[in-house]
Amino acid sequence: MKILIFEPHPDDLLFGAGPIIFDWIEKAYTIHVITVTDGRACYRGYKEIDIEEDDVATMRTNEAKQAIHFLGIPLENLHLLNFPDSKAWRYKKEAILKVKPLIQDADRIFIPSNNNRHKDHQATHTIATEAAKELQLDIEYWVYFIPSYGVFKEDSREKQIFITIGDDLRVKLLEWLQIYQSQKKTTHTWKFYTRYLTRLRNSIVGIYKLEDIGKYYNF
Repeated sequence: MKILIFEPHPDDLLFGAGPIIFDWIEKAYTIHVITVTDGRACYRGYKEIDIEEDDVATMRTNEAKQAIHFLGIPLENLHLLNFPDSKAWRYKKEAILKVKPLIQDADRIFIPSNNNRHKDHQATHTIATEAAKELQLDIEYWVYFIPSYGVFKEDSREKQIFITIGDDLRVKLLEWLQIYQSQKKTTHTWKFYTRYLTRLRNSIVGIYKLEDIGKYYNF
């Protein structure tokens, strides 16, 4: 089983695939991660944080590499597209060309939901699904939402599964969070992430087919 996970930013792997990825690792599935943007925009609007955006991008992509190491996934399975944070949609055509060779032999891809409030998450969904349509990939499409960016709608209720977050898994997720030290510089963000993972009891994922693209609110 080969799985391609799309993360719009260098910490979305945790909040998207985090609740299920340890099961896949235990089953010895081959996992690849495509990180679409470089995360450089996370301090925009914070005048008290004086760090050049190129340095922010380096910091955050290094954190993506550390997360891969933490999970025990080979570093060569991390694919950094390095498009500018907040501008992924501008690079849609280039991104599609880059990801098609990566996903062409996948058995499953894991992507953000459609109708996403975050423009990089929406762009990532579009990049992945359009690349898949061009390849006519008849595979599984697992779709996730980061809760603050939208919800799953009733039209695909039969497609949704609930992943239970037990205490042992929660400990792993909170340990994983410590990798993203860049987020500690914005205190409210760190508090939100920590509180969210501490309180998380289940996660929803939608599972779709190629023929479902465009038929559902979330896909």
